[in-house]
Amino acid sequence: MPAEVTELAIGYHRLPVGKLANAVTWMEARSPQPDLAHPLAMTRITTPDCASYRAIFFEIGAPWLWDRVSEMSDAEIAEHFADPRQHLYYGYDESGAHLGMVEFFVADSREIEITYFGLFPSLTGRGFGKRLMAGALDLAWRLNPNRIWLHTSSFDHHSVIGFYSACGFVPFATGFEIVDDPRIKGTLPRDAAPQIPLIEAGAGNPSADNAKGAAVSPENRRAAQAQ
Repeated sequence: MPAEVTELAIGYHRLPVGKLANAVTWMEARSPQPDLAHPLAMTRITTPDCASYRAIFFEIGAPWLWDRVSEMSDAEIAEHFADPRQHLYYGYDESGAHLGMVEFFVADSREIEITYFGLFPSLTGRGFGKRLMAGALDLAWRLNPNRIWLHTSSFDHHSVIGFYSACGFVPFATGFEIVDDPRIKGTLPRDAAPQIPLIEAGAGNPSADNAKGAAVSPENRRAAQAQ
C-alpha cells in the first residue's frame, strides 16, 4: 500500500501526453465467502515455460493494459517464480480446458495479495470467473492468512467492484496510479485496450511543460472538454 496523500487539490488535472491515470480501489477479505461457486481445478505452475506464460499473460491481460511480462526477460520470470512466496495457478474445467490464471503473493506478515486474476477473454460472462476465484481462494485460505487483499483498476471491466464484492471482498481504500501508456512506450500493441483512449502529441495538445500538473478551473472546464 502506498502512503496516504492528504493534500490534494480539488478539480480536474490534465496529465502530460503519454501518461495514464488509473483509479484504484483496494479491497480485502477477512474470512472465506461460503458457497461462492464450484471451484475450478487449479494447477500450480512453479517453473512456467516463459513463452507460454507470456502468451497467456498477454491474451488475458492486454485488454486491461497488463504489460509486466513485456518488460521481463526469461531469467527474470524464472527468478520471480523461484521465490516460494509467488504462486501461479492455471484454472481448468471438467474437460481439462484451460480457462484462466491467478497469481498471488504470500507475504511474511501472513497476508496474501492477489496480484493478477483473469479469464481468457472469450470465456467471460459465463460464470467461470467466480469458479476461478473460488479455486484461488480455496487455495489461499488453506495457507491460513490473516487476510486476502487485492486492488481493482479503472482499466478493468466496469463490473469488477461488484464481482469482487460478491466474492467476499470489501473496499477499504481508494487512490490513483499514474503510469506510462504501455501502447506508447512499446510494451503493448497500439490496438490494445481500445476502450482506453490513446492520446499522443500532436495538433490540439498543449506542450508537455504547460500540461504538467495543470489544474482545470471550473471557468475553463468547458474549453478543456472541447479540446
